[in-house]
Amino acid sequence: MKRKEILSLAAERAFDTLNFTPGPSRTKRNVQKRSAIAVAMKPYCSHYEIGAVIQRDRTAVYHYLQHHDDNMKYWDGYSELYLSVKPELESVLADYNIKQKIAQIDSEITRLIQARDTVKARLEVVDSDGELERRTLYDKLLREKRMLKW
Repeated sequence: MKRKEILSLAAERAFDTLNFTPGPSRTKRNVQKRSAIAVAMKPYCSHYEIGAVIQRDRTAVYHYLQHHDDNMKYWDGYSELYLSVKPELESVLADYNIKQKIAQIDSEITRLIQARDTVKARLEVVDSDGELERRTLYDKLLREKRMLKW
């Protein structure tokens, strides 16, 4: 799945969990739900992506993140909303991020193997008999050292 599809799936689960329909409403309960979703998504998404999901500007996301700790302590009902939506979002987004990291690691391994093969190819030399043999960098340096008689 593509990142946009994963974010949509995560948002749908969050909205279902909180019984929330995103929109322009400024009622206390809707603001709490938007804030809880935004903060729960933060470890996995950019401010722009979160803003698109909750239909707010990225600056609103900054605001929600800045006030999260106080909201958890003092805003009645917020902590329950946050604690109920966080596992739902994590179940979708954490798995996706792990799969993405594995794909990045696999890509890096492939690149490193290609680099290794390139270096090995450069170390192949033709010996005095005309036979192709592999030499390690250390062997090559030792041979050059002997030729220079250090």
